[in-house]
Amino acid sequence: MKRHKPNELHLKSHDRDHAHWDRRGFLRTLGMAGAGAISFGNSTLSVVESPLLNQALSDAYSDRIMVLIRLKGGNDGLNTIVPLYDFDLYASKRPKIHIPQNKLFKLNDDFAMPNFMKNIDPLWKDGSMKVVHGVGYENQNLSHFKSSEIWATTNPESDISSGWMGRYFEGKYLDYTNNPPEKPLAIQIGGRGNMIFDGDLTTYSFSVSSPQRLKRVAENGTLFDNQDNGENLHGQQVSFLREASNTTFRYASVINQAYQNSKVFDSYANDNFDLQLSLVSRFIKGNLGTKVYMVSLGGFDTHANQPARHEVLMKRLTSAIQTFYNDLGDFGIADKVLSMTFSEFGRRVAENGSNGTDHGSAAPIMLFGPALNGSGFIGQHPSLRALDKKGNMANSIDFRAVYASVLSDWLCADAVDVSNSISGPKPELLGLGLGCDGSEKLPMSDDTLLPLHAAVNQDQGVRLYMTLNKPSKVEINVFDVLGRRVGNTMSPDLNSGKHKISLVDAAARRLPPGQYFYKITVNGDKTYSKSFLVK
Repeated sequence: MKRHKPNELHLKSHDRDHAHWDRRGFLRTLGMAGAGAISFGNSTLSVVESPLLNQALSDAYSDRIMVLIRLKGGNDGLNTIVPLYDFDLYASKRPKIHIPQNKLFKLNDDFAMPNFMKNIDPLWKDGSMKVVHGVGYENQNLSHFKSSEIWATTNPESDISSGWMGRYFEGKYLDYTNNPPEKPLAIQIGGRGNMIFDGDLTTYSFSVSSPQRLKRVAENGTLFDNQDNGENLHGQQVSFLREASNTTFRYASVINQAYQNSKVFDSYANDNFDLQLSLVSRFIKGNLGTKVYMVSLGGFDTHANQPARHEVLMKRLTSAIQTFYNDLGDFGIADKVLSMTFSEFGRRVAENGSNGTDHGSAAPIMLFGPALNGSGFIGQHPSLRALDKKGNMANSIDFRAVYASVLSDWLCADAVDVSNSISGPKPELLGLGLGCDGSEKLPMSDDTLLPLHAAVNQDQGVRLYMTLNKPSKVEINVFDVLGRRVGNTMSPDLNSGKHKISLVDAAARRLPPGQYFYKITVNGDKTYSKSFLVK
């Protein structure tokens, strides 16, 4: 983004603004630093369905962490989850590369996995694994680059340059550029060029090209050792470049602190993928506070010699995942971490002439973690008898439904956040049962004000529906982004029971388009806050 040199008038205006308000301080006063933008259809005013419930959900589930595991190159789903009910047809399509039945272990009567993935069996038996069948999208693009872009942006067109997680964070952290959070929102290891965490103007991940580089940051708090570069011109130039590189790693110090606050788990193998997961574990155990991580395992473009190559990769994957959850389990936090594999596409059903498979379509996604509360399968396995002209299976679940489900069911994103993150038609949630639907008893900071919901009406604006369990004084203030109060409603004594209050009335006048905040105060001390958007 192009930066302009501030002129004198701009500086005076800037100083004058800061004499009257402090953006970060204002948001902290509201208790909502980094609050998200919200919208609702074509309505003039909009607000999340349940501001108070969402606050409670955020508090209750703030320690949940998501680990995205990218299988780069196009993982072969048929040799990962083998359909026993159609085994003869599967084997006939792949006479040289199919997994023989005596080299499989059963997940149930219908599906099995290769013995070389047996490391994952304890997670399955413990109820910590789910498989989503046949994930993909219509008119599968078979280019590595383009399909990876589609999985990142959730849009088959090229007119979107932001990723689904980037848009999620963009909606939650409107002031990210001016007031970035103290800890990284996401950490991405490898996956150079992947757009998942890209927003429209910035990226929301701390990204490094390799786990070795991240380990140096974690151990030293800097990327480069800037000592003993020499006094000559070359040494001075090297020193300048290294210092410049170090200062760009804004989060190096907090990453180093989290790393030093945790201990190594010595069961990881000595390879790049294990190192990635071991670093993620150290950061989680060290209370870094990052919500989403992405790690990568490459090599899945198995056009030739697939049996040997795929076995090595899946052994590495399953062994590292099992070690990762043993590590987290020993620390007592395994139930706070959900992991999900994904790949840009699957492989063709029939083998090719090089003991491999060519680019295909639908493939399974695997979810791991004790929070799943039971192993099993989601959706229907694509038919091997109804292939397209290229010999590929039809997807049975759109990948965007998986994204929307983990956002909603694991990260507890509200419907508007999910809608902003996932482009295209509204996806049908898979119902992962992870507790974000409010069905669980949530810890509330105050039992005076109980949430129901907020309803939107195009003609009348937004009405907040509340339930009071005892007579109370309720005040609603509306602020603009500068912290200036632009409207308020005071109800000296509201009886117990259900009430509805309009934010349009609270503003008391027509508001220009932009971002605003409301703050509800109950009995003079208990407060609840959320943002809303005027279009």
